[in-house]
Amino acid sequence: MGNNIPNTGKLKPQYQNAEFCEQLLKFAHPFGKRILDIGCGNGELVKFIADCYAPREIIGIEPALEEWWHTCESVGDNWKVQSGNALNIDFPDNSFDLVISVATFEHISNPAKALSEIKRILKPYGKFYTTFSPLWTSIIGHHYSVPTKECYWNEATLLTIPPWGHLYMSENEMANHFHRQQIATEMIDNALGFIYHSDIINRLSRTSILSAVMNCGMIVRYYKELVAFNRVDAAFGVPPPPATPGNPELTPEIVEQALRNGYKQNDLSVAGMSLCLEKYAAC
Repeated sequence: MGNNIPNTGKLKPQYQNAEFCEQLLKFAHPFGKRILDIGCGNGELVKFIADCYAPREIIGIEPALEEWWHTCESVGDNWKVQSGNALNIDFPDNSFDLVISVATFEHISNPAKALSEIKRILKPYGKFYTTFSPLWTSIIGHHYSVPTKECYWNEATLLTIPPWGHLYMSENEMANHFHRQQIATEMIDNALGFIYHSDIINRLSRTSILSAVMNCGMIVRYYKELVAFNRVDAAFGVPPPPATPGNPELTPEIVEQALRNGYKQNDLSVAGMSLCLEKYAAC
């Protein structure tokens, strides 16, 4: 739903873009390529790649340009940002050398359909590279945050929501939990509405998304999972003081309740994924 990795306050956006491109270069170089960026947000990464890596053309598509990013379609010398949806990509077959996506697949309602569309528009030997988090079944998969000027995730807000609580607590149970903490009513209503009713989160387990990847008909060139057992670790990467690095919050009671609700234990540990897929020449 947006291409900007949540700003942790440790890296400015341009450095986050450079960090993503550094990983991308291990699998595919953008130079001279026609590239599609799915879920491009405000187009920051699109423009960064256009300026720094000399693609033939890079196009970013985003379904919520105005609603979420308060921007509109725009065009540069070798780049374009426009409205578009991953489930129905409005480009012909075999159109792109490379497809990329950042912090988007945890929002896509049907990853299998999106991967089918990506496969369709990729040229033979074309590659898809993505990284995304937090997954719904991760410790902070609810996505609820109160952003500040310094960062996207707000540590105080994170810690008001029990670890994995969105997976096993009913809306009433969560509301009672907030009331016991004497959270302001307006914030409670906002949090409950987002966690239990927002349509921008796909609410899919790690197992479901992995199944879509493994059955997409493309070659898996690279696959890595980000593991997190601590709310602050998951949001900030390296926990700021006074958080204790590596302090696990997964208890047997949480596992038992999550399993009772149909989740697998491995679903709980994986916060995000990075992967590179390649289209077969014959596809």
